[in-house]
Amino acid sequence: MPFVSDDLYNEICMANDIVDYASSFLSLKKSGRSYMACCPFHNEKTPSFHIDRDKQLFHCFGCGASGNFVQLVMRLESLDYRDAIRLLAERANITIPESGIRQSSELSKKKDEIYEMNRIAARYFYDCLMKQGVGDKARAYFAGRKLSRETIIKFGLGYAPDEFDALVRYLTEKGYKSEDMVEAGLAIKTKNGKFMDKFRDRVMFPIINVRGKVIGFGGRIMAEKTTPDGRKLAKYLNTAETIVFDKGSNLFALNLAKSSNAPDLILCEGYMDVISVHQAGIKNCVATLGTAITDMQAKLMLRYGREILICYDMDEAGTKAALRAIDIIAAAGGKSRIIRISGAKDPDEYIRKYGVSGFKKAIEKALPSTEFRLSLVKGKYNIADTDGKIRFVEEAAEILAGLDDPVEVEAYIKRTSADTGISAQSIFGKYTEIRNSARRRAPVRTKEDFKKREINLINREKPPEKRVTSAVLEAEKRLFSIIARSRRLCIKAFEIISPDDFSNDTYKLLAKRIKEYADSGKNIDESLILNEFSGDAAAENMAAAVFFNTEEYSDDTKTLYDLIYTIKNNKLKARMNAASELKEISEIMKEQEKLEQDRKQWGKGSQA
Repeated sequence: MPFVSDDLYNEICMANDIVDYASSFLSLKKSGRSYMACCPFHNEKTPSFHIDRDKQLFHCFGCGASGNFVQLVMRLESLDYRDAIRLLAERANITIPESGIRQSSELSKKKDEIYEMNRIAARYFYDCLMKQGVGDKARAYFAGRKLSRETIIKFGLGYAPDEFDALVRYLTEKGYKSEDMVEAGLAIKTKNGKFMDKFRDRVMFPIINVRGKVIGFGGRIMAEKTTPDGRKLAKYLNTAETIVFDKGSNLFALNLAKSSNAPDLILCEGYMDVISVHQAGIKNCVATLGTAITDMQAKLMLRYGREILICYDMDEAGTKAALRAIDIIAAAGGKSRIIRISGAKDPDEYIRKYGVSGFKKAIEKALPSTEFRLSLVKGKYNIADTDGKIRFVEEAAEILAGLDDPVEVEAYIKRTSADTGISAQSIFGKYTEIRNSARRRAPVRTKEDFKKREINLINREKPPEKRVTSAVLEAEKRLFSIIARSRRLCIKAFEIISPDDFSNDTYKLLAKRIKEYADSGKNIDESLILNEFSGDAAAENMAAAVFFNTEEYSDDTKTLYDLIYTIKNNKLKARMNAASELKEISEIMKEQEKLEQDRKQWGKGSQA
């Protein structure tokens, strides 16, 4: 990843306040030296997410999410490392000179190369669309969809020619390798070793992230087509996952919608729906990228919209998708409403049929998500019939049992009572019964669950003789908390243990960096150390968590040696459990004896 210089990095972070920044996303409360909130990365009701203002670190004691200030920005804003740095620099009115950036890592170079390839490809597709004799059919298609030239330019729409390798040849002329085009999702390698375009004879929709970079494409056929073997071609074809494109954490047109200054966001299903809505002058509209809405997309939308207005097709599939979206948005801590577009299959057709004014009226009449769900249940039953009333009340109570706002619950209980003639007291009784039952059934994810997941992740690729136990991992975490606080104890520790003695690559690198600080006589800069783990969430979490261990020990020196003994001894036990040869067992037993002897000598001859 590209780093700014350490001095500039510190200047940017010090010019920003992590608590002030996080407060725009979370309801923080001061608790001792930390600030606490409910974690934005997993669902919880009791706050376990902590921010250390002095160290500029965050940590969730529930799910284990951890990191420095920049890594928090990356996760909350769905940005890469460089863009997170730039965002913080912009907040502080600090200019990042090109000379202030170190040479990029291989990963960052590759990302930049793919961004540039995508930009060139987007321009190529646009030029093909506008070229006489090449893009005629595609221009006619967009004209039939009533898109203006201004809209085509605004969204950078294009056309992929009906040729085997037109883009491959074009990018090759620009100096790019075919293998890199495959990695970018722009080309495919055939069985016979040739390279062909991923997109052919399709109108093209560039997918642009919130920082204005082309991260992928969606391509749509203009008429139904079949392959030579009789299979129907998919209507839409999207870029596969790449190192710059994760369709589950990005949204189509969010780069435009975030600047609309509208209080809410409108969520549609397809690219053309979004484009038609934008062309109608309603610019706060986005779409998912060919899949159902994800938790990350919901959280991303809620950063830019107070409420999410779901505008899906109102057929059976669209209704089911809307219900899923309601649940995911609610789980992300947001509210949603449903725009009903009866009389048309989608927003694009609705606008063409009823005009912009008609669509705006539909927006004004958008139903709160609970009311929408109750209306669907109500439509299933004849509530003039006693049995219909009972079934409706039972399903309505199940819906209300999922709500946490008592005012909302009471309001809908009264409405359900008015609709059915069944007393509000009886409906409340059914609601309470279901809610209490759900609480008893609901599985609770404990800290132990997250610890087990962490252990499983570490041991997944290890042979039996190198697998670690939770005791070893806990000992390593505690050892880090001691050596990170004391240079004296850090030096003592590395006299008898080396970075390579730690159980996993993350801890080995972390130990190496802490040792380097101790050897140089400098104070540890936790934030700079954690930069080395950016881009790997699991590694970030593990590395940052050790700096949040505030446990105090009556004798840090004795504890230090006890922890080192635990680490070394457990490693020997793991090898012993996996050993099958008598010679190997004998060697391990000798190592255990030596460890016991060494332990008696640790600390002797030096001040404890």
